[in-house]
Amino acid sequence: MRALILALLTSFSLSAPLQAQEQQPVFDSYEDMRRVMDQLIVTRQVQELMVRFGGGDEMTVAQLNDLDATVERLYPNNFENVAVMRRLQHGGGFTQELLVYWTGLNYLYVYVFYHDRGGEVVSINFRFNSDYAKLTGLF
Repeated sequence: MRALILALLTSFSLSAPLQAQEQQPVFDSYEDMRRVMDQLIVTRQVQELMVRFGGGDEMTVAQLNDLDATVERLYPNNFENVAVMRRLQHGGGFTQELLVYWTGLNYLYVYVFYHDRGGEVVSINFRFNSDYAKLTGLF
């Protein structure tokens, strides 16, 4: 089962071009981006997460449904904890972060590459995976 989620999650790089306003991965601030991210991940709202962070248009409805069902099977309970594991700041407002969400022994790793444009934050690339090694290599 874990292999299935790994295959699904690593196959979707969420760096879609900006389209409709409601699907643009643009936030008022870093705090706003994290509030939305934390709320959707903690409660395992995968379909809305994918749409909000720009990946929904890269997947069919069937793929979104399959991914949602897989996450529900692997993570049957809401996440209780979150921590930023790594942060790498680049010039010009660009930053990479690796976060971890967990409950008990169930861990979900989240990678976000974003641009703080002074007044708004754009999520450029967003990924999540149950395998830490799949995301830590992005740094």
